[in-house]
Amino acid sequence: MEDFRDTLKETLHFYLEEEKRLTSLLAALPKGTIRKKKINGSEYYYLKYRKGDKVIEEYLGKEIPDTLLNELKKRKKIEKELKKVRDIIKELTRRKENSITLIPPLENFLKVMTEENMWDEGIEIIGAWCFVLYQKYLPIRKYPLRTQDVDILIPYPYREKAFDISKYLKELGFTEHINPDYSVYYTGHGIKIEFLAPEKGKGNQKAPYIKKLRITPQTLRFMTILFEESIVLSIGKGIKVRVPSPASFFLHKLLISSKRKKQGKKEKDLREAIYTGEYILKDPAERTKLENIIKKIPDKWKKRIMNALKESLELMPQEDVLIHSLMEILPHKT
Repeated sequence: MEDFRDTLKETLHFYLEEEKRLTSLLAALPKGTIRKKKINGSEYYYLKYRKGDKVIEEYLGKEIPDTLLNELKKRKKIEKELKKVRDIIKELTRRKENSITLIPPLENFLKVMTEENMWDEGIEIIGAWCFVLYQKYLPIRKYPLRTQDVDILIPYPYREKAFDISKYLKELGFTEHINPDYSVYYTGHGIKIEFLAPEKGKGNQKAPYIKKLRITPQTLRFMTILFEESIVLSIGKGIKVRVPSPASFFLHKLLISSKRKKQGKKEKDLREAIYTGEYILKDPAERTKLENIIKKIPDKWKKRIMNALKESLELMPQEDVLIHSLMEILPHKT
């Protein structure tokens, strides 16, 4: 169960590698600032930059090349990203990073869910822990996450096998909490377990009580897309979990990023989406799943997805080639 024990073990390594990658990208881009000079009534442009101890002024002509403008703009964005990465490295080297631990009660819960065949009923682990499992079992680029939330998605309406999840979690020492909409979540042993379900209708309805599971999940938008395709992973002896397919996860992360108000959470969603998308591009089966899912979703969702990819270009300029490749496999008429 190392998936849960050492999720942050490679955090510093990740950012050190990211620093190398960004530095390499900058080395291939022009640097400097554009200066305008007026000579004999005509305007001429120069690229001014420092080379060692010398200041160089490179003649450009009467017009600034569009390629140069784009590359200088890209350089500025990458420099901004590099500064953020270096700030994180300083912080990580200053203090020892705590790791997230899978305590026995959570392991027991996942094991009994397997023994009761609850994953066969369509229940899934989603969110950050889903991405953690992807990184462990699929060739997806590493991206360290800081979360102690375990999000579990329940199909709704739920008409499958009965199992008193609430009772079992309480027996394991978890405490039940009730949200204002009457949905519940459980805390204990340093973690939080939340239950979610697809929102029906226009929203703002009371959270539905699922009698067969003795659970009241919180309902959220865009959840249905996570049920379109799913996979089952064996994560330990006698323990399996169902998670959304990378194709479903990719589209969902782009959709929810469009609703985020906090920039940090938005960037996290987009990074998880883009890194998952990188895997989809290399896997023919997942690419087919993605194309099939896209055909089923509303045009408004397609537009949100494309807008989220465009926004990711601003947040992750160093991934522009990858992001444009992902745009190419998505519908252009939204």
